[in-house]
Formats: sequence, C-alpha cells, structure tokens
Amino acid sequence: MSSEPKKKPVTRLRARATEAPRALDFDTLLVENARKIVGFREYIKEMWHRRGLVRVLAGRQLKSQYELNVVGFAWWLAEPLSLAAVYYVLVAVLTKRQDHIYILVVLISLLSFKWFQQSVIQSMNTVRGNASLVTDIYFPRALLPITETMIGLAHFGVGLCIVPIFMLFLGVGPTPNLIWLPLIVAVQLIFNLGASYPMAVWGLRYRNLPNLMGNIIRLWFYLSPALYELTRFSNGTVKFIMELNPLTGLFESYRRIFRLAGFTPTKLCPKCPSIPHYYAGAPHPSLIWTFILGCFMLLIGAWYFTRRETQFGKEI
Repeated sequence: MSSEPKKKPVTRLRARATEAPRALDFDTLLVENARKIVGFREYIKEMWHRRGLVRVLAGRQLKSQYELNVVGFAWWLAEPLSLAAVYYVLVAVLTKRQDHIYILVVLISLLSFKWFQQSVIQSMNTVRGNASLVTDIYFPRALLPITETMIGLAHFGVGLCIVPIFMLFLGVGPTPNLIWLPLIVAVQLIFNLGASYPMAVWGLRYRNLPNLMGNIIRLWFYLSPALYELTRFSNGTVKFIMELNPLTGLFESYRRIFRLAGFTPTKLCPKCPSIPHYYAGAPHPSLIWTFILGCFMLLIGAWYFTRRETQFGKEI
C-alpha cells in the first residue's frame, strides 16, 4: 500500500507586539499584547507606540456625532456665533458703541474659550464614557484626555475658517502676523491638556463635578479679557493681575495676530474719538506665562493621572 505524505498543519502567524501595524485600524491597535511598563518614562514610550489610537478614537467619535447630521460642525459653531451676536447687541448696540469690529473680537475669544471648555468638561467624562475599553483592554489611559483635546482642536479649526469670512465682510485685512497662529494654538493645546488630566481623574470620582466646573469655567471667562480689551485698563496693578490669568495671553494673542487687539490712542483720529483703532502685532507677552504654566500643569497632571490609572477599574 502506498501511503500519501501527511500534510503539515497550517499555523497562523501572529504579529509581535513590538511591530508597528501595517494598517491603522481599531482592532489591530488594541489586540497587541501589552508591554510591561516600568516608570513614567516607559509609560511615555508606550503612549508614543500607540499614538495612532488617538486618531482612531477621535475619528470614531467625530463620525458618530456627525454622520447623521446634515450640517455637521455647524452645530458646534452655533453657540459661539449666537453668543457673539448677543454680546454685540448688549455691548455695542445698547451702549451705542461705534465699533463694528467688536463682534469679531468677541467671536475669536469665544472660539478659543470653547475649545478650552470642551477639553476640560469632556475629559471629565472620557474614562467613564470608554468604560468597556478601560476595564477589558489594555492601552495607556492617558491617551483618552488627549483624544478629547484633539477633538476640540478639530472643532476649533473649523471655527477659525469662518473668521476670514467675517474679516472680509467687516473690511479687516489679513497681516503677516498670522504666521504666529500655529505657535499660539500649540500653547493652548499644552494648557488644555494640563488642565484636562487632573480633571479626568476627579470627574471619575465625583460624578457631579462636571456641572460645577461648567459654571466655574464660565465665570472664569467673564473675569478674563474676552468681552473687552486688556488695553482699556489704565491701572498698572489691575492690568498686572489680569495678565496673570492664563487665558489673557491666549485671547490677546489671537486678537493681535488677527489685527483685533486693543486700540491706538484716540488722537490719531480726532474726528472719531469714540471708535477704537485696532492694530496687528506679535503675540501678547503674557503668552509666555501661559506656556510656562501649561507645561507645569501638564507634567504634574500627567504624572498624577498615571498614578491613579490603576484605580479606574474600581471607580467606574
């Protein structure tokens, strides 16, 4: 009898955890075996190894929010646009302020503030919102607040696209100072992350904290030079205190590069002394303080987040 050679069993090869996935998809990024993490520096390396997960999670969340929505990002713009119109009526129209650019001044501040507000508030719910991933699958949980901040950045970018339309309609031309825009956005990104990390931990422990923080952040907005220019303060002490507010550096810098910051002395226009004359310039010097404070908050907040990460499964 002739015996046929036995066929070798077919085995399925598995990719090693250290190999980068060829196709960036959600399943591939999560099924990799976890590498043992020792120390904060090793944790940062693991975050970099799985950085593609931020784009995947952010893309999924944005798609789930707007795939069934006809106007998409316009809903996110509705609040700052409506608030800018309300503030314009209250301040410019009712007080008879002859300043047609004021609505654009407020709009830019509102877009920046809404990005900060969304990053902080959404980060407080991000761990609980991804409970199935946190409890069942390994990945660096510090990527979750980054995801919420990047989603806010996408919204902020769409909001900035409508600013040139307002500038064209109001007769405000662009200036070379717009080259500073990526720098200011990077500083706000660091500051937003620095505020989001501790809030992500406290929001998981105290379920009603997001509602309280929403009111506190809104009060912070009114105490910041968002509805008014910093140059209107003549008292040096008051102006110095206002510059200690980290939001001041952001609001003033955005307005300066868009040629909307402050106003020149009224003697330059004797026939119209009540009309501000906006000018363009480099970012406000207080942006340096915002950057330093943001870096400090980011280091401390990220360290605190990683220390509390092991308790997330019990607190969800």
